[in-house]
Amino acid sequence: MKSAPGTTGRPWPTLLAAVLGGAMVGLDGTVTTIAAPYIAKSVGASLGQLELIANAYLVALAIVLLPAGRLADRFGRRRTFVLGVGLFGAASLALALSHSVWALVIFRTVQGIAGALLQPSALAVLRNAFPVEKLGLPLGVWGGANALAIGLGPVIGGVIVQSLDWPAVFALNVPVAVITIALTYFAVAESRGPAKRTKGVVRGLLAKRPVWLGATMVAVSSFGVFGLLFLLTLYLQNVHGMPPVTAGAWMLAPTCVVVLAAPVGGLLAQRFGPRWPVSGGLALVAAGLTSLTLLDVDSTFTDLLYPGALVGAGTGLCTIAATEAIIGAVPDEAAGTASALQQIASQLGGVLGVAGVGIVMSWQISSSLPARIEQARLPETFGQHVESGRDFLAQGLVPPGFDEGSVGSAVAHAVSVLSKLTFLDGMGAALLVAACVSLLGAGAALFLRRPAASAAPEVPAAEPASPATR
Repeated sequence: MKSAPGTTGRPWPTLLAAVLGGAMVGLDGTVTTIAAPYIAKSVGASLGQLELIANAYLVALAIVLLPAGRLADRFGRRRTFVLGVGLFGAASLALALSHSVWALVIFRTVQGIAGALLQPSALAVLRNAFPVEKLGLPLGVWGGANALAIGLGPVIGGVIVQSLDWPAVFALNVPVAVITIALTYFAVAESRGPAKRTKGVVRGLLAKRPVWLGATMVAVSSFGVFGLLFLLTLYLQNVHGMPPVTAGAWMLAPTCVVVLAAPVGGLLAQRFGPRWPVSGGLALVAAGLTSLTLLDVDSTFTDLLYPGALVGAGTGLCTIAATEAIIGAVPDEAAGTASALQQIASQLGGVLGVAGVGIVMSWQISSSLPARIEQARLPETFGQHVESGRDFLAQGLVPPGFDEGSVGSAVAHAVSVLSKLTFLDGMGAALLVAACVSLLGAGAALFLRRPAASAAPEVPAAEPASPATR
């Protein structure tokens, strides 16, 4: 087994440690969605405060990712990974014991920082444990496991909350963190980058086409899948009226397909290079998103299953092949920084995806609402009231004041139908825009090149790295 000079290690147990660490971060990104109402009731949090608790984690994660990657390269990838896992477990225990809004905000911020420490270093220890030409499958397993953790989050959270209450959602991370740290010390070899800080490393990495184009493709993939998950959550719960756990179960199928497709994407990239898996994957995403524009009020599970599976398969193929292009194109001493760039691209793509579909939905709803009001034959006064409630319509909800007791059953029913149809108008337009973005990405991916494992690093020169220690 090829390894970095001066290191030893156990590659497959190293992969397991990286999977466990990444799964904690992925699971906690979605599991708290189900716990939110219970947290609000327990600590007296308002809607704005719940959003602050959620965003504290995401913002901290995004801000610290790049510095964490540099830290891993300079002070040791294993050391940084252990620090991140340990801090994540400690913050999780503190969250489980918290009884106030601000304690939750503070410790969710600490969790985000910890997640930023362990994610880039997890990819970096994989880069150190496997030779470049064999990275495809390990990266596919790692990516598939993360996708599974994200998809299972709402379902697992629902089961835990209903059985043990919300603190158990966070307490679950503590034993996982302990096991991961023990496995890391057993299996993972220490590695680090240059002994002295190298200026312009990020700029040098971004000058490499596989890095900047691979990161762009990761962002495009995240744009589509995060935008879709955001819309499906509203569609299933507000248009179909499903409870959160059932809605999460309906979205498990495409998530499971990601798990299956991710290792395939890694193997294809390993065999043929990243160009065709990334391009083909994004084309599948575009096809799935386009098919999902046909969803209506009475759509069944099967109507969602097949196009959702296309999106899941395309995401798995694209993301892992693009990640392999990024990680395989950089020298070992810059692996932590390159991993951070991949994570930032994923986060940024997701944020842009959610924001983008929201903007398109608002525009489309404003355009289609007058015609929908006319079709519903609402009196002018009621029509004006409906138009003032566009924020509710954008979530598939009936604007306040249209219950049967206030306006009568006929008007209440008409507005309920109108709200669902208007939401579907917006969702269809948003999914079509996301499909176009994915299709453009599929074309751009044709310019990806296979990274050369033996290529000289195109980053500023630095003194040789100090011998890595176990």
